Amino acid sequence: MKKSILIFCAVLTILSLTAFGFFNRNDSLTNQVETLSSKSIASNLQVIEGPSNKVFPNFFYGVGTRFGPIKKGDLDKARSITDFLPKKRTQQIVSYKSVKVIILDDNKQTDINETGHSAILTASQINLLQSLDYSTNILIRADYLQRDRETNVLEDSYSTPHLTIVPEKQAEYVNGIDALVEYLKENSKENMGLVQESKLQPAKLYFTVTKKGSISNVRIVTSSGYSSIDKKMIDLMTKAPGKWEPAENLKGKKVDQELVFSYGLMGC
Repeated sequence: MKKSILIFCAVLTILSLTAFGFFNRNDSLTNQVETLSSKSIASNLQVIEGPSNKVFPNFFYGVGTRFGPIKKGDLDKARSITDFLPKKRTQQIVSYKSVKVIILDDNKQTDINETGHSAILTASQINLLQSLDYSTNILIRADYLQRDRETNVLEDSYSTPHLTIVPEKQAEYVNGIDALVEYLKENSKENMGLVQESKLQPAKLYFTVTKKGSISNVRIVTSSGYSSIDKKMIDLMTKAPGKWEPAENLKGKKVDQELVFSYGLMGC
């Protein structure tokens, strides 16, 4: 059972970082998957294996947004659930039962949400979305009746895009994502000798790239199961060499952006 859960969480992690973006204005905001910039650390996940040893060779390292990145400017323009779902999926939908906009605390649902019952977002849903700041994580839960493409049979289904609100220009590590991940990998090798896969957990370390290009608010949200590794990762991220280019909003003003360093086992 635990293995199945970990596999499910791993799939969710990968899908989260490549899922649901928006089309640009010329495409009327309809379901464009956000193209991940190779230069932007905030929208790129790199998987680098840990040291090859017999104890545990598959220690995971990744840096990026918590979920699929959504530009704040595009989110403010959203008026329909079709702005969040892939076009192929919406073409199969016959009717909607409910559409929920839910604010997340990491990957946990909070009590802050708004519900509608059609493809068109309600005024309350639009107001909620427009009130959200950068780095907020949200879940769009759509339950609907769809027609199967092959059998033409009507069936209940749902979609749950997980999204992270990002500035128009995301924060970038000047030396590149590969260099940052390699630094984290190489300098944490000595802590891996006693790692047991059965005890290791998917860990999440949050940190903020400030408008001045410095790192602040480094904190563990989900532990790896090894306090010594968690402490090491906090120290390494806090003291990472090289500079950061701050994120910028639609007007070109520098803003803070929160990013996530995932390590240990892959997971949600």
